[in-house]
Amino acid sequence: MRRKHENAEELILRVLRELGEANINAIRRKTGLNYYLLIKVLESLVSRGVVVERRIGRLRVFATRLTGGQRTA
Repeated sequence: MRRKHENAEELILRVLRELGEANINAIRRKTGLNYYLLIKVLESLVSRGVVVERRIGRLRVFATRLTGGQRTA
């Protein structure tokens, strides 16, 4: 399972770099990952500070983080 998680991280980060920022459904469509695995990996990335999350109402939007706390464009 650990290997699958690592591959999912790489895939999610690649998609976020490509899109700049995206909600869960957009990431799921681009990656083809299972919703629950996607949530688990995104929460791990956020807790480690690799990805930032912001909420717009009920919508959760994710983006990669550059060093210095800046989001990617």
